Amino acid sequence: MQVRLKLSGLLREYYQHRPYPREEKVDLTNGSTVADLFDQYEIPYDRVHILIVNRHHADLGTSLKEGDEVWALPLAAGG
Repeated sequence: MQVRLKLSGLLREYYQHRPYPREEKVDLTNGSTVADLFDQYEIPYDRVHILIVNRHHADLGTSLKEGDEVWALPLAAGG
């Protein structure tokens, strides 16, 4: 399955492509969770302070499905 990953602020350094995109499409196995996605990108859990899946607050155990949008924000994300 494929999901969209959006990283904000200092979390953008974990994107796998440069220059940093607005979002990346990520291939995951069916039944993957947000934690699985973060593990694939080596994003430390403690760096993410707000986690949103499809415009709703989520947590690391949230199951993902095809087409989901995962947005991770650090404690402070400047503009």
